[in-house]
Amino acid sequence: MPGDEASPPAVARALVGSALALRKGEHLAVVSWNHTLPWATAVVTEARRVGARPFLLLEDEAAFWKSLDLAPSARRWSGLTTPIRAALGRADALVYFPGPADRPRLHALPPNLLAPFLGADDEWLMQARSAGVRGVRCLLGYASDAQAEHWNVPGATWRSQLIRGITEVDYGALRASAARAARLLSRGRELTVMAPNGTELRLRLRGRRPWVDDGRVDAEDLRLGRHLATAPAGSVVVAVDERSAQGTIVANRPSYLAGGRAEGGQWEVEGGRLRNYWYTEGGEAFESEFVGAPRGRETVSLFALGLNAAVAHGVPQAEDQEEGAVTLAIGGNTLYGGRNRCGYLSWLAVGEATVAVDGQPLCDRGKVL
Repeated sequence: MPGDEASPPAVARALVGSALALRKGEHLAVVSWNHTLPWATAVVTEARRVGARPFLLLEDEAAFWKSLDLAPSARRWSGLTTPIRAALGRADALVYFPGPADRPRLHALPPNLLAPFLGADDEWLMQARSAGVRGVRCLLGYASDAQAEHWNVPGATWRSQLIRGITEVDYGALRASAARAARLLSRGRELTVMAPNGTELRLRLRGRRPWVDDGRVDAEDLRLGRHLATAPAGSVVVAVDERSAQGTIVANRPSYLAGGRAEGGQWEVEGGRLRNYWYTEGGEAFESEFVGAPRGRETVSLFALGLNAAVAHGVPQAEDQEEGAVTLAIGGNTLYGGRNRCGYLSWLAVGEATVAVDGQPLCDRGKVL
């Protein structure tokens, strides 16, 4: 696997070239924190190499935490300021590295201090859409040592896994698989998911347009309002019939939740609703959020199929992008064209799954067809 120190130029080429197809003369906004600065500055250099005009927006980690101590009325200074909105409005493209590095500390803030920072990613997405900017959100922003410790994974290994998923994937093959999966999911009526570990599930489809993240923002994505891709990329997500899920889902991949890492999840669903659940480890990370979530929390609402052959098993924040991994989610799905407005979301991931749409194979024991 590539090391962190050797990765920035390769990551930058993938973001500037494969994801954004940045052109000569275009203006690129690069948003970074300290821990992602090596990749962000490489993006700036690569953008200049192709003749584009990049500018870098940096949020300093130490200044962020000190500001919370000295200026606790965070609503006055958090979020996108008017000058930043204006700058983004004049840009053609965006590369966004999330932060801060110490996300466990962020999520441990009292609710009144945390509230202004919830939904920061969504704010960038909405502004990019409003400005007509094509963008890419790089998951390396989440892969800090502090977050790695919270989820009990080695930080360097996690970053290397994400880098491999960005730089070693065959984007042509990924996009071909995504197009076929999207066609089947948009036209089909019934979806079945099976796995040797006891997963056996049936769901109905409603002709909703799947959300395709194939690592590129093209003219069709912009027409549909999909202005932000993910790096690493590789998933097709569809909002399923909210009353249809029937069966059992058994996870053989971890779920990396805000409250911690959850392993060995098993959900029993009936009539589209979660009826019973168990976890072999970390069940409190799921339950602590689930029990306090609003109405609609138990609705099985989303199906996702991973397509990225360069993403290893169970990579944090990229569980749903591993080739052949199936992710089932409960909670809100309006972003994907569904009707459940619940603000809560949780999920299980199943590897080596077999998936069929109206009896037509889509994935066979983890191999996307």
